[in-house]
Amino acid sequence: EGAKIFSENETYPRALLHWTRAAAQGYTVARIKLGDYHYYGYGTDVDYETAVIHYRLASEQQHSAQAMFNLGYMHEKGLGIKQDIHLAKRFYDMAAEASPDAQVPVFLALCKLGLIYLQYLQDLNLKELVSQVDLDQLLGPEWDLYLMTILALLLGTVIAYRQRQHQIVPPPRPPQEQLQAQAEEPSQAGAEDQSRRE
Repeated sequence: EGAKIFSENETYPRALLHWTRAAAQGYTVARIKLGDYHYYGYGTDVDYETAVIHYRLASEQQHSAQAMFNLGYMHEKGLGIKQDIHLAKRFYDMAAEASPDAQVPVFLALCKLGLIYLQYLQDLNLKELVSQVDLDQLLGPEWDLYLMTILALLLGTVIAYRQRQHQIVPPPRPPQEQLQAQAEEPSQAGAEDQSRRE
């Protein structure tokens, strides 16, 4: 068996030290890693408040879509920060604007956030306003699965449409016959002028 350079208990603390040094030099990925290490408790205690600080720095200073998405999730769950559905949506929207790669996960997160918001309204004694129609009786017990399927299809359609718009369409070229006809026209005109002169 080969000797291990570091024990498993030393790996995360050493990695945390290196990520800290890299983050101090402005490396965005390192700043997000610091947030992750404190969020999951890698090489340190679980500390949601410190994770929020690192994500916020990456969001404000480096405009990281990943950091914005993480802040949205922590606002959604109330982890290390006040639970706020509206701020969660704001950070999700910012992540989608910062990076095209974030649009699909943001869409799914917003769908889930919408369901959480409906539950939030019910908790505020607005159940009569939200559930005037019994969806279980109207669409069946699996109406939520149908809804997610429809939303996924709509999302696929939007993505396909955007990709099609971004494709560069080359300008149409005239057929070879038209080019030959245009090349022959001056010679024919010259022959007609010469015959008239004769």
